[in-house]
Amino acid sequence: MAKKGFNTFTQMGKDWEQGINFERLRRERLQRTREAMAHDGLGAIVVLRAENIRYISGIRSQIQRPGRYSYYTVLPIEGDPVHFEIGGDLGRLKENAPWMEGRLFAAFPLGDNGPMIGEAAEAKTLDQWYEQIYKVLKENGVANQKIGFDAVNFETINKLQKSGLKFVDGRKTMFDARVIKTRDELELCFITATVADACFQKIKDVAQVGVKESEVWGEVVKTAFVLGAENISGILTSGGRTNPYYRLMGSDKILGPGDLLISDVLVNIMGYWSCVVRTFLIGSKPATSEQKAAHRAAYEALYNGINACKAGVTTDKVAAKFIQEGFETFSLNIGHGLGLSVQEEPVVHPTYSKEFPFKLKANMQLAFETFVATADGRQGVRLEEDFIVTEDGVEVITRYPFDERLM
Repeated sequence: MAKKGFNTFTQMGKDWEQGINFERLRRERLQRTREAMAHDGLGAIVVLRAENIRYISGIRSQIQRPGRYSYYTVLPIEGDPVHFEIGGDLGRLKENAPWMEGRLFAAFPLGDNGPMIGEAAEAKTLDQWYEQIYKVLKENGVANQKIGFDAVNFETINKLQKSGLKFVDGRKTMFDARVIKTRDELELCFITATVADACFQKIKDVAQVGVKESEVWGEVVKTAFVLGAENISGILTSGGRTNPYYRLMGSDKILGPGDLLISDVLVNIMGYWSCVVRTFLIGSKPATSEQKAAHRAAYEALYNGINACKAGVTTDKVAAKFIQEGFETFSLNIGHGLGLSVQEEPVVHPTYSKEFPFKLKANMQLAFETFVATADGRQGVRLEEDFIVTEDGVEVITRYPFDERLM
């Protein structure tokens, strides 16, 4: 596996440097999927979520629409993946993905189309969708075995139930496949973290008194895309909007002296996401004792959790180190897996981990985040780091420093 601290290669492929080996990346991800399928006794898996399609086939659909099943991939356990893509993008896909030659076909789009096309048309589309999938299953001799699906809606459930297909929930199978990162995935995780660090440097450069939150976030977005991002999301909020917490990507609020600015940067590089948070003090006004105390508490809780991690440790032991039980600040004080989606296995939180512990393994990528309000309740501090679990501890890969004035 990759060496520790191996942020080595550039994003661009070259003839004189190995860099990211994308052929190996696709091959090893496919193998991990088959292993997870075998463990769960699946004859095939049908994936409709963009991150799982990409993991299995290496395909990045041009338009990714959550809830609109415009594309799907079928993977028989001993066969090659077969992908169905929305017709308008199929031609481009055939040029982009030559490794899928002969296994790319036009999809029958599902999802939210029913109300637009009418009940009868939707029923016919469902029949065609099912026939496509069943044909692949039958040709590979697995139509009578358990078939996993990573996403369904009311219409597809009804169709599958009437068909007699032995369909089961395939979400856990895909999480299990993706939870351990391959050597090339780890390198991509490092590259993504570095781009996130660059976004924080841009925030520090432009977040001054008199600048609007939206102006700052605009510069973050520009930085991310200039550095190769496929997508970016996140949060940028300041002052009194930090407690209670505002989940917006900036607003027309003007930054003022003494404001705390929190930014959660979720940047996507070649499919892999960051999820990292820093809190900045705006202006030259010194930090108050309340601001420093909140930052110190958030930092200490964060690293109490991170430092408890290593391969073989269970999540109940880790969660107890840095998160209190209960749902009051559930989405702000939590640990979670990270990779082709922002929320992956495992969830690290006492509410779940205490009763259902998960054993950490080497080469998992996790993100831990904490939130603490100032004593006067007027503002809040939020911090988050991304890291890789190792045999003897962790390697934190988000390296942008915390604001020294708050430490």
